[in-house]
Amino acid sequence: MDGVHDLAGKQGFGPVPHTANGPIGDTFKYDWEHLGYSLLFLGVTNGYFTLDEVRHAVERIEPKHYLTTPYYERYIIGAATLMVEKGVLTHDELEAATGGPFPLALPVTSPGRPARENRETFEVGDKVRVTGDHFAGHVRYPAFCRGKVGTVQHRTGMTWPFPDAAGHGRSDGGAEPSYHVEFDGAELFGDDTDAGAVVVDLFEGYLERVA
Repeated sequence: MDGVHDLAGKQGFGPVPHTANGPIGDTFKYDWEHLGYSLLFLGVTNGYFTLDEVRHAVERIEPKHYLTTPYYERYIIGAATLMVEKGVLTHDELEAATGGPFPLALPVTSPGRPARENRETFEVGDKVRVTGDHFAGHVRYPAFCRGKVGTVQHRTGMTWPFPDAAGHGRSDGGAEPSYHVEFDGAELFGDDTDAGAVVVDLFEGYLERVA
């Protein structure tokens, strides 16, 4: 889905400041941040929802709320939204437990979709194009590479549930490998870019062979 969460390559935001990761164990900056992952894995391990459903719930957060909310808080909202949607608790119970208003993510607007039936298997060195479709539901490719051509650098040895289905609680998506696809920076962003190349991890069902 094209949403506020998909910011890479957008104009007007400028460079993203970043620092290298600290020592192992420095994942969380504040004591409360672990709650987001705790709720996420509590829901997943108990079978209430999938990780892809949590990602989709995070994408559904109202845009202004999303942009003013820290990363781990978004996952608290996403997991809490799914617990209400799945009937694990009510919104009233959630607000009673947290002591005040608790805005949830916006409602689902798409039923999701299964994987493409005509997808191909690719090898290192193959030229591929990312499918150019616009889909209202959850996907796992960034908008900046839609319709762009790149080269396969690596094929994973494992498979994972197809996110366009799994993100909507569907079980008809099957499982697919993913590929590391390298794109020339100019192919993605035009000539006005500092990027020499960008590698994106993409599910097999998002790729088409380039003759």
